[in-house]
Amino acid sequence: MFLGWIREAYQFWLLHRTPFELLGLLMAVLGSISAVFSIRGGRKLTRDLRAIFDHLTTKEIGAFPAYMTEVERLISEARETIFIATDFPGHGAWSDRGRFASYVKALENRKADRVRRGHPLGIQVLCLDAAARERAMLDRFPESRWKDYVRRGGFVKSRRLYEELENCHVSDLRPQFLEEMASRQTRALGSDLRFADRWEYHGLMPVYLWIIDSEKAIFAIPSFGGDQLTEYAFYTEEAGLVQALMSVWSRYLEVAGRVTDAPASATLVKAG
Repeated sequence: MFLGWIREAYQFWLLHRTPFELLGLLMAVLGSISAVFSIRGGRKLTRDLRAIFDHLTTKEIGAFPAYMTEVERLISEARETIFIATDFPGHGAWSDRGRFASYVKALENRKADRVRRGHPLGIQVLCLDAAARERAMLDRFPESRWKDYVRRGGFVKSRRLYEELENCHVSDLRPQFLEEMASRQTRALGSDLRFADRWEYHGLMPVYLWIIDSEKAIFAIPSFGGDQLTEYAFYTEEAGLVQALMSVWSRYLEVAGRVTDAPASATLVKAG
């Protein structure tokens, strides 16, 4: 009986094969058209979402050193003021010496450009004082992880670029290394950033700041990831958040001491 039913069904299909094939073709075409519209709709949704994220006033801009590209871009737009607060004046001088040089050059060039145009640019740089920098350096390169950092960490890569640009030799012995880093940070504060008003702060610094014209800012939050300290940064134009960051800057400044030697740029501005 079952075989008879299959035989009758097969004969029915043979008699009506053409309509069935046309129906199948039509369904395939409709499925393809539907898929095309779905893909187009998905792409449009993706573009719309990307446009929304591009216009957010606060967004994540990556970890160090990637976010320094955005810091330099922001510096190039400064009109009146730049407020900077980082633990070390030579921000990234060891981990990426080339990036640090580019960062300092961006500050210097922007200040010079504004002075040439008759619009002096005030740059305020605040960092930890010498004692606090020493403690931070000991915490960043602890004795317990030093050998592992030299062998498998970023020591070799950082040393290669640092030695080439500083024209010096960096020891892989921790005491000598820390002495060199302390000396380099002192030079950064006294020489590299001589064109800025500089302040030294004794205390904790849970967030690093780059605030431009009190209108937009980048803030970076240091975080331990495994055995390495890194920083994750965010860009904002949100007025309320920028004002909150300005309040953080003011609190840093309340317990900071000004570096006594007058920045060279101050004489330049007065003379103009």
